[in-house]
Amino acid sequence: MNINELLDRAERLFLEKKYSDALKIYAVALEKSSESNDAYVGAILCDLGFEFKEEAQVIYYYFQTIKDSVKDPKSTIEQLASALHTSSDDIFDLIDAEVALDDGIEYDDFLDIIQDKENFQEAFEDAIFSTKVIISKKSQFIDFIKRLTDNGYYGVALDYLESHAGYYQNDQDILTLYSLLPKGQL
Repeated sequence: MNINELLDRAERLFLEKKYSDALKIYAVALEKSSESNDAYVGAILCDLGFEFKEEAQVIYYYFQTIKDSVKDPKSTIEQLASALHTSSDDIFDLIDAEVALDDGIEYDDFLDIIQDKENFQEAFEDAIFSTKVIISKKSQFIDFIKRLTDNGYYGVALDYLESHAGYYQNDQDILTLYSLLPKGQL
C-alpha cells in the first residue's frame, strides 16, 4: 500500500472516530514517509481523540483548511492539542495562585467552620460578610455549589457558576451543576 492509500484509509477511520485503528495506519504511514505532515498530524489528532473526540474532529477540519496556506501547520496543531490537554485543575491552580494573594480563608477552613457551627447557612453568611472563601480546586468548587443549592442559595450558586464560566468552558462536571438549579425560580 502506498502512502496516499494509507493516508486515505487512516483518514476514513479517523472521521469514523475509530482513533485506535486510525493511529495504527498513521504510524505505518510515518514509517513509510517520516516527513508526511498529514500522517504526523493525523497521529497527534488520534491521540487527542481518545480524550477529546469532538475537539479532535474540529481540529482535523481546521488542519485541512490551513495545511497548504500556513508555513508550519504541524506546529499550529501541536499548540492546539497542547492547549486542550491543559486540564481544568491546572487552570484552577493558576487562577487560585492569583486569588490567594487576596485576603480570605481556604475552602477547607470554611468547611471546618461549617462543621463547628453545624449549620451551613450560618457559616456561609458569616464567611461571606466577613471575608472571601478561597476555592483552589475544581472539586471544592463543585462541593461549594452543591452546598449552596442544598441550602436554597440558588441565586448565589448561579452567580458563582456564571462568574466562573470562562474557566470551565465545556467542562461537563461544571455544566451538570446547572441542573441543581430550579427552573423559573431564580
